[in-house]
Amino acid sequence: MPPPGKPLVMTITALLRSATRPVHLLQLHASMIKTSLFPHHALPTSRLLASPLAPLPYALSLFAAIPCPTLFHHTALLRVLSAAPSFSSAASASLAVLASARARLPALDEFAFQPLVALCAKNPRDDAAASLGQQVHALLLRYGFSGVVSLGNVLCHFYCCLGNMVVARRMFDEMPERDAVSWNTMIGSYVRTGDICAAVEMFGAMRCSGVDVSAAAVVPLVGCGWRGESVHGFGVKTGLCKDVKVAAAMEGMYFRKSDIGCAKKVFEEATRRDLVLYNCMVDSCAKAGKIEEAMGLVHRMIQEGVRPNTGTLVGVLSACGASGATAAGRRIHELALELGLEPDTALGTSLMDMYFKCGYPNEATAIFYALRDRDVMAWTAMIMGLGVNGQSGAALSLFRAMEQDGVAPNEVTFLAVLNACSHGGLVIEGKKHLESMVRQYGLSPDTEHYGCIIDLLGKVGRLDEAYELIKSSSSHGDAMAWRTLLAACRVHGNVGLGMMVQAQLDAMGNYHPSDTILLSNAYALEGRWDEIAQVRDLEGQKMVMDKKEAGCSSIEVSS
Repeated sequence: MPPPGKPLVMTITALLRSATRPVHLLQLHASMIKTSLFPHHALPTSRLLASPLAPLPYALSLFAAIPCPTLFHHTALLRVLSAAPSFSSAASASLAVLASARARLPALDEFAFQPLVALCAKNPRDDAAASLGQQVHALLLRYGFSGVVSLGNVLCHFYCCLGNMVVARRMFDEMPERDAVSWNTMIGSYVRTGDICAAVEMFGAMRCSGVDVSAAAVVPLVGCGWRGESVHGFGVKTGLCKDVKVAAAMEGMYFRKSDIGCAKKVFEEATRRDLVLYNCMVDSCAKAGKIEEAMGLVHRMIQEGVRPNTGTLVGVLSACGASGATAAGRRIHELALELGLEPDTALGTSLMDMYFKCGYPNEATAIFYALRDRDVMAWTAMIMGLGVNGQSGAALSLFRAMEQDGVAPNEVTFLAVLNACSHGGLVIEGKKHLESMVRQYGLSPDTEHYGCIIDLLGKVGRLDEAYELIKSSSSHGDAMAWRTLLAACRVHGNVGLGMMVQAQLDAMGNYHPSDTILLSNAYALEGRWDEIAQVRDLEGQKMVMDKKEAGCSSIEVSS
């Protein structure tokens, strides 16, 4: 270690900035105590206090050990608290720290208030957060900080997060000075709230104001699709297309327009292709069904020295599962092993989903049990996969194991469970789990959950019960639920109920060619040929209004 003095302070501060693990903080903390830097020197102590690696209880204990905390220390702790996940506890602690600063220190600056406003902005749906943010705003006015640009930006962001664009705009208009952050905040927020005209107007005003237009202003406009080609031209002219985020946004815009040629051109013309740009291109190709092209990009990025991460592979795996491309999916799995990518929840779940959809449940099961941390997403994917592959009993057993493991199911988990019950014809279990979803876990079933039960009742011939369930639901059923019941009427030859369901679909104005086919088949089971002719005449009239799309299927044949 260097001798005590400025070199030591700079060395410790640099090490704190580059620390990557909590144990590094403990080692540096011990060194600071040994050399009397903690708690007597403000800079390294504040850096230790504000480290993102420091758990909140540890940061609070550090602050408590400082005999005479300065404004620097108070502000550092407030920044730590602004990143805490729980608003109530973080807000209480922040108010205590702010009260301590007001009592101990002769004056506060604007930086002491920014973290508390940022904390409120992170929790816009919490009424307490909205109220507290407004109170802090009033306190700022009392302290005379209304003209500070950085505080004005934070307050604009706060009101934008609340969705109160009127107040946010008033805050913006009343700012004596505005920087790029001010303009970017308003442009991005107008885009998020769907007010594209206001965003475009703000963008034009920003260009006229003399403030340099940054990538943060262009990306939201590209994302909303407003005159994408014009914005692209502006980006080329100003050099903003060299920014990776702008290039990635341009790629996404052109892919959404199915203009793959322009998307590739943006990618190839980028001066620097990093992980973000590659991931965007790989994901877009995969979503467009161009799996081999996506695979080629993955190999190309490796050749160019860009190491793929789990996000690179997840999109390709999803496309492989959707199209049944088992060989490509296996290559991605092998590549993940070669790269030493440990299957986290996202990658592991994607691999499981791919193998299940391609008809290889054993491989999916092996991946599930190889995961170190199995969260609700992993359990849900496994339950869904087993149910879809006809292993309803195993799916329900796994759900019980999930509960015993202490993992709380969510709405998607119960959808997987009810789907498994529907595939297996398990009426009693399906009803029990629907009831458990509401009473035990306090979750609200939606139309998809009821749809599984209706499909289940229809399969076992309990059509009247399915009809009453649809009628008793809060939405009186959607078209999919009624259509599911119509299919069951066809299977069991219940023409009377089928006609009632068909009438209900007609009343909803939700026409689909399959409805006529299902009802005609039900009539055919009873030999009612005149009714079939009438239904087909009506079908011809409806087909004029609604042209049916041609379907297609594909399979992968091993060579």
